Amino acid sequence: NGNNNQEQPQDPLALIAANLNTESLSNGLASALTPWEDLINDSTDGWGLTYADLSPETESTPLGVGFLATNIAYALTGLLLTVQGDVFYGCVTELAGVVSFWYHYSQLKHGQLNSQPVKLALMVDYMTAGAALMCTGFYLLTFPQGFGQIPVEALIAGFGGLTSLGLCWVWEMGYPYLILHSLWHLLSAYAGYTVGQAHIAAFT
Repeated sequence: NGNNNQEQPQDPLALIAANLNTESLSNGLASALTPWEDLINDSTDGWGLTYADLSPETESTPLGVGFLATNIAYALTGLLLTVQGDVFYGCVTELAGVVSFWYHYSQLKHGQLNSQPVKLALMVDYMTAGAALMCTGFYLLTFPQGFGQIPVEALIAGFGGLTSLGLCWVWEMGYPYLILHSLWHLLSAYAGYTVGQAHIAAFT
């Protein structure tokens, strides 16, 4: 049958995916971020791009999967804020969550310290998490009626989250890090959500 010999049309997205050179993209991004890497290293004496070795956990072990799943809190926060009308803050939070997942997935997958793929993801994570934190800080400073409009639960969750994050650098290893950094994800996402909600209410 001649019809069977005809080439079937191919999905354009499948063609793009098949020809996408991820290694080349990664190398290009790493090259573009070299000045940022140098700045972090020079400012922190090399400490800023260190990260926790989470072995024996990996991206496929139950604890590793559970840790990665805590990034869903950012996705949910971003979605809810976007639906409620704060598209900018919602999208910034979503992006921070996606990059956070990428970083921690790389951290669990590659394991060993001083891995370039993990450091690359960490550098981007600094930028997106920093953008979310700066947006949160701007909101906190611009409530029409001052700090009295900041929800108490946002302050409690924010303090707990920052404390957990700080302790991650004290116990930058294995299970303590997994627990503390999971708390940072959950508490910071909740704090961001309550700040975003209060900001929407204050300006609508």
